[in-house]
Amino acid sequence: MEKGSHKYASMWRGGRLWVMSMLFTASLINYIDRVSMSVAAPAVSKEFGWDPATMGLVLSGFMWTYALALVPMGYLTDRWGAKKLNTFALSFWSLAAMATGGAFNLVSMMASRLALGAGEAATMPSNSKVVRQWFTIHERGFATALARSGAEAGPAIGMPIIAWLLAEYGWRMSFVITGAIGFIWLFFWIRFFNNDPQKCSWLSDEERQYIKENTDAPKEAEKPVDLGLIGRLLKTRTMWGLLLSQGCIMYTQYLILTWLPTYLMNVRGMALMKASLFSSFAFVTAWVLGIAVGAISDKLLTPEKVMQGQRRRMVVIFMCLASIFVFTSFVEGAVAIFVIITLVKTFLSSTIGLNMTLTNDLVANPKHAGTAFGLLLLGGNLFGAFAPVVTGYLVKSTGNYESAFLLAGLLIIIGAAISFFMARKPIVVD
Repeated sequence: MEKGSHKYASMWRGGRLWVMSMLFTASLINYIDRVSMSVAAPAVSKEFGWDPATMGLVLSGFMWTYALALVPMGYLTDRWGAKKLNTFALSFWSLAAMATGGAFNLVSMMASRLALGAGEAATMPSNSKVVRQWFTIHERGFATALARSGAEAGPAIGMPIIAWLLAEYGWRMSFVITGAIGFIWLFFWIRFFNNDPQKCSWLSDEERQYIKENTDAPKEAEKPVDLGLIGRLLKTRTMWGLLLSQGCIMYTQYLILTWLPTYLMNVRGMALMKASLFSSFAFVTAWVLGIAVGAISDKLLTPEKVMQGQRRRMVVIFMCLASIFVFTSFVEGAVAIFVIITLVKTFLSSTIGLNMTLTNDLVANPKHAGTAFGLLLLGGNLFGAFAPVVTGYLVKSTGNYESAFLLAGLLIIIGAAISFFMARKPIVVD
């Protein structure tokens, strides 16, 4: 039967929808806990007397352990499966998020942020692995974009809620409340998810068969990956092209994620709630349009073009569009700043989702997907970890954000060139 005429050709009609909802909400919770400090930064820095450079260090704290843990988490996803890894990781980071509310100096604050980053590193590699196991090749772009869109929905939903919690109960309690949300998700994940759709008891026999016939997920009996896979992947030009371009994208992503509320308050003169709502609207738009771009990429590309890495062209186009971020400091008025930030966030969200899908397209052996995604995200987050710190020092030394925004825009252009010239051939390793 042709894929388009099959009862389960659309993920909206079957059990895959519930799996996708769990992937989406995992990303959403991940990013709510991640941006809590961005919203609380003015209040936290005021209480402790920290300058922009110190606050930049705090904002980047979780990124260092996040980046370092990505490859191990990707490897463990391939070894253990997403269910076991996510159960442990989300419990760990939820406790770390709650512990942030009890910080009493820079050391204790950094300890909680570092622990948060280590736990959060599991989400994206495991989500990508689940997409490869549960979703067919012709819906892979949309599934990846939808699962990753929690990264936009989290700030969009979380920022105004956190701002309200902060105003009502103080910044410490806001961390405790948002950190506890993860334990609700864990109940459903443990109760309903199975790594192998063929062993999922609540999935219909017909949908199980459809998944089996239309995915290239590895069989459980296959030999598990070994640590040497990391080195073999890093010997390929394509892997370097993917992870370096991801780094150039994520630098700007994390600059906006960590510094946008403070920039809007200190430079644009917005109150906390207005700055949070402003940021939220930009993330909502990026959320919706990023999903749409992922779906469009699936429609435009045949399976043959997918395997050839043709999604790369869309990655390059959207990266070039996102470089308009350099003009952020030069526009006047709330409407103009809203338009440019919203456009940049939309282009960034689209690019991140497309580059992640491109990685899945180019990894020839599906059992290597988790490790490859760990490397991809490592590249992104090593670059991204520098964004809050470098921005803080540039603002402190220059008194403005112009040089920080210019640097981010230039990195995006460099990333587009890297993707175009290096991310071309399938990644084939033993």
